Amino acid sequence: MFIVFRCRRCGRYLYARAGMKSRICPTCGFRNDLRRVLVVARVEDDRKAREIIRRFQGTGTGFRSLDETSQP
Repeated sequence: MFIVFRCRRCGRYLYARAGMKSRICPTCGFRNDLRRVLVVARVEDDRKAREIIRRFQGTGTGFRSLDETSQP
């Protein structure tokens, strides 16, 4: 079982295995206490969690892709 939630600092959607205590956001480095986050979805496998995150994250989130950082 996995949970999908938003980072409490930057708002990025993340997922973690249910039962974990915390998850560090790869974008901002904030340690999210999973007992205090708002759970958006609960799914059985990580593939479904990634699909949900892609659908929710969408475009216009303000996150930079890796391609944008390599351009001069």
